[in-house]
Amino acid sequence: MEFKIAGVSLYYIINWFFIYSFLGWIWESCYVSIKSKKPVNRGFINGPLCTIYGFGAVSVYLILKDFDRNLLILYAGGVIVATALEFVTGWLMETIFHTRWWDYSNNKFNVHGYICLGCSLAWGVFTVLLFQVLQPFVEWITGLYPVSAGKIGITIVSILYLLDFGTSAAAAFNLSKTFAKVEDMMEELTVYIHSTKLYETREEIRDKLEELRVGNLSELSERLSEKKAEFASRLEERRYVENYKEKRTELERRMDEFKDRYVGIRKKINPVKKRMIHAYPGLKKEFRNHMERKSGKK
Repeated sequence: MEFKIAGVSLYYIINWFFIYSFLGWIWESCYVSIKSKKPVNRGFINGPLCTIYGFGAVSVYLILKDFDRNLLILYAGGVIVATALEFVTGWLMETIFHTRWWDYSNNKFNVHGYICLGCSLAWGVFTVLLFQVLQPFVEWITGLYPVSAGKIGITIVSILYLLDFGTSAAAAFNLSKTFAKVEDMMEELTVYIHSTKLYETREEIRDKLEELRVGNLSELSERLSEKKAEFASRLEERRYVENYKEKRTELERRMDEFKDRYVGIRKKINPVKKRMIHAYPGLKKEFRNHMERKSGKK
């Protein structure tokens, strides 16, 4: 007996899931690449699939398919269902991996940065397009090959997908630990520099240290050297401070130690983690926000 969900064969649901995931990956990668002016392999896994698009599109279709002739219900249902899925997915990923993969905090009418009004309204438009254009196209694709070949194909793709997902999940867990180490180092250095009274507030110091978050190691080394010189120069302007020489020596020592540890951590980041950071450059910043919310600093 064939297994079905909402009256649709599981065989077709899995096919549609992978096709929509691939189409979502194309959309996301092209959009982000154009926006950042450099090639970006978007998505949680390394392969050309964006899981949230596949799961979201199939879920929305199965939930709303009985209203496919009513555009108003499709639009409103798309806004509600897709927004709920986006919120739950964002919350789960931050809860599990302690990192945020997108953030709408700077957008108007957002809820904890997971969702925002503008995107929710856009999901309604996408839902109408899903029923009017995409679903017929996806069904046409699945009709191009026999079911026997399709079952073999989705079995192979499913195995590869699960292996890729497992590898990516392990990398994401380790990435959160890596960010935690960096945040601890940043906080430790911030507290020390603040104790030297070079700056009035810790926020000023954190803003200075945030400039160290750069892509490649050579640029990182240059930035660290610049910051060391900048802090030393600022201390030089305060030669009247008690124990000035000792403080300068200690500051330079701590900066050198920070540089060695930070560069060492960056060198140990494997290609999978680098791909994630490249695809989601806001990950580091969002982990900092997560730590601040958790510790009640905000």
